[in-house]
Amino acid sequence: MENIIYDDYDRLLQLCDALALPEGFCLLEKRFVDVALRHGVHETLPDRWRATMQLQAHFEALLGGSLYTYLPGVVRTTFGVEGLP
Repeated sequence: MENIIYDDYDRLLQLCDALALPEGFCLLEKRFVDVALRHGVHETLPDRWRATMQLQAHFEALLGGSLYTYLPGVVRTTFGVEGLP
């Protein structure tokens, strides 16, 4: 595993995993809490969160805006409402 070189496809898959709950897409922070509650908190967790947020920033720079605008149902899954006024 140490010799694997990740490309943007690999990074995108990691980010997509971090943005999804069984119910659908959600904000990263909601997923972070979900995982911490289910698996506990380890000393490396803040570094892993930072790395995931760096992936988000990388892809948002490529998109030129928030990636959340491309995720169907993110408001519903994150906040339990169908849309914001």
